[in-house]
Amino acid sequence: MAQVVKVTSPFDGLEAVFQKAVEDGTLPGVVVAARSRDEMFSYDRAFGKDACSPSGQQLRIDSSMAIASMTKLMTSIAVLHLAERQVIGLDEDVTKYIPDLARQGILVGWDAEGRPLVLKRHNQITLRHLLTHSSGVGYDMSNSDLAKYTAYCGRKINCGSTVSERFDYPLIFEPGLGWEYGAGIDWAGQVIERLTGQTLETYMRENISEPLGIKGMTFWPERDVRTDSTRMQMSIRDPDSGHAVPFQKPFLTEGVGECFGGQGVYTNMEDFIKVLHSLLLDDGKLLNKQSTVSLFRSHISKASKDALNSFLNSCGSNPAFIGVFNNQDEYDWGLGGLLALHDQPSGRTKGTLLWSGKPNLFWVSNLLVP
Repeated sequence: MAQVVKVTSPFDGLEAVFQKAVEDGTLPGVVVAARSRDEMFSYDRAFGKDACSPSGQQLRIDSSMAIASMTKLMTSIAVLHLAERQVIGLDEDVTKYIPDLARQGILVGWDAEGRPLVLKRHNQITLRHLLTHSSGVGYDMSNSDLAKYTAYCGRKINCGSTVSERFDYPLIFEPGLGWEYGAGIDWAGQVIERLTGQTLETYMRENISEPLGIKGMTFWPERDVRTDSTRMQMSIRDPDSGHAVPFQKPFLTEGVGECFGGQGVYTNMEDFIKVLHSLLLDDGKLLNKQSTVSLFRSHISKASKDALNSFLNSCGSNPAFIGVFNNQDEYDWGLGGLLALHDQPSGRTKGTLLWSGKPNLFWVSNLLVP
């Protein structure tokens, strides 16, 4: 194996920015991890504390945290693993495995009395739809019509201890004919559990964590001593001071009763980078070459792609969920995340796959496939 070079000096300017940010309270902490495909480059660095309080300890590369929607990449890998084994096809109708989603119609509006107008769904829902946010499934915490529907039903937004309870609302378009970021991959996690008879926690441990030597990845941090003891405190930015302060509410899946494949994992960046690096190396530990490449290829219809780009164009140039990017450029969606279709001045190149997690987490990768 080639000798790994621990790079520091090219990042001195960036490190100075991070260090100043944690010193003046702009950020509680920062963790950065990067690897190269030729294994000649490896960078790991942590700045700041693991909590916005006097009790905070030095943040480490192996400090655990809620990674929210970065979970989606692992669930997508797990789905592709099942497809490789021919347990299920990506274009198979999955509603027989998840009847609570199957019974949902399509919300098309509201009548004069404020009652929801829900029509029967005609298109089938496939795993490909669920993985690419083209199934019609949304989030009531980000879609105003779904939020209104949830309130109409007398429920609180983004509440429920199971996937079926939390996402018990209609689709917002026919599967395959639009794009809306939502709970599709949470439902895909349910399909995995029904097909394997295992929890998503167990399936990911056996097919992702163990092959890569990952020790600190779980849906249940309170049950895992290592993960719980190193968990970073959740923080939020105070609107008046601009400084990070402790987040006092339960975060996303805290207190739920099952695995949420779109948002529920806790891990550390030392372990998460192992997943990205395995895909970058195409080493076969997680997926075969065809499946790995499929993560970096478009899997949505023209109608869905148009809807995706319309959404991105409306977000402004610095949306919180994917960081700095050219929102007027054209993008696509692979089985693993958002796809950049052109080289960008930021250095992000054509074919880059990227996504994020709600607590200000971001990942990028480029397989450089032809």
